[in-house]
Amino acid sequence: MMLQGAQDATVARRGGRPSAAFAAPEPGQIVVVDDFLNAEEIELALGDLEFALWRPSLTYMLQDDGSRRDMISPLRVSETAQQSWFTEDLRALLTTIEKRIAASLPLDPARLEYWQATNYPREGRFFYHLDAGYWDDHYAGDRVFSFLLHLKTPVQGGGTHFRAMDRRIEARAGRLVVWNNLFDNGDCDYRMIHSSEPLIEGEKTTLITWLRQREFRIGNRR
Repeated sequence: MMLQGAQDATVARRGGRPSAAFAAPEPGQIVVVDDFLNAEEIELALGDLEFALWRPSLTYMLQDDGSRRDMISPLRVSETAQQSWFTEDLRALLTTIEKRIAASLPLDPARLEYWQATNYPREGRFFYHLDAGYWDDHYAGDRVFSFLLHLKTPVQGGGTHFRAMDRRIEARAGRLVVWNNLFDNGDCDYRMIHSSEPLIEGEKTTLITWLRQREFRIGNRR
């Protein structure tokens, strides 16, 4: 494992098989794992996603009464497909992916949210936002870790920029990006504010899920 300063760690991967374990990111740290998915797995995922139901991506926005709800917003230009619309083959691949992550970062799959796929058109983007800080009263608690998987490599643009740390992680097919959204006491780490930068040329498709503080998947709840 090769560390890049205190805020970023990169782990080399070959053919989607771990060459070295990666540690759970500490607060303020980003872990980048290249070749986490191999070419065959990427092809399977992209092929199966052609059959998914794609809808405009929503943003969890603050309302005048202080509540939040999912809305279409010009701050987010993309389309999203939910795991419930994935094929059996893609869901089987996601189970393999979760086991592969768990081999390095021990986790209970029941604490993971269901996966989402995101497609970005030209100039598609997601303005600066946090993945955590909104779910203190949710039965599963807040989002601890974010797991972002890239399925395509854009020609230009489409990276993830962490503004407070001024770190840019380029989109690259097969790359897994993991970061910690919370401090050790459970408070939101506002340093992790980030954006999906505008896609200038090429294509960008991702898969993403989040690990919650407690069990999230209803079918797995005790």
